[in-house]
Amino acid sequence: MDKAVRLQAAADEMRAANGCMVAAMNNIAGPYGRAYGRCVSDLYYACYHLARALLSSRGIAAGSHEAVQTLLALHFVKPAALPQDTAGKLNELMDKRHVADYKPHITINSEDIARLRPWIAGFVRAVLTLLGKAAPAEEVVALQRTVDDFEKIRLE
Repeated sequence: MDKAVRLQAAADEMRAANGCMVAAMNNIAGPYGRAYGRCVSDLYYACYHLARALLSSRGIAAGSHEAVQTLLALHFVKPAALPQDTAGKLNELMDKRHVADYKPHITINSEDIARLRPWIAGFVRAVLTLLGKAAPAEEVVALQRTVDDFEKIRLE
């Protein structure tokens, strides 16, 4: 994968991540009420797309959700570029997404979001730092603004 293709793939994934973060916030404080299950699903996909952006920026392709987690752990957690709890937290978030998407009898509530919020915000910031100059400035600014807003949004 040549450099231009890697950088474009990373930028595309960053845009997708930002869209998912915005959707998550709309599901917390949008005009139609709170939908915490949808919020968890959107937050997972935001982190998933950011992980793919980071991997793509280094020319690493992942074909599945599990592969993203494995490759992220191998290339970024093991060498300590990302915190040791990254793979576990991403897996926890994926499990919550599965509950939200496929088990409507199990309630996802604001406490679930509140508990995961600090890790999600930290993950977004850490990935943006690792992407560095490989990330388009406008995408970085958009994601930084969105994660700042996410940290401030009121949960009930």
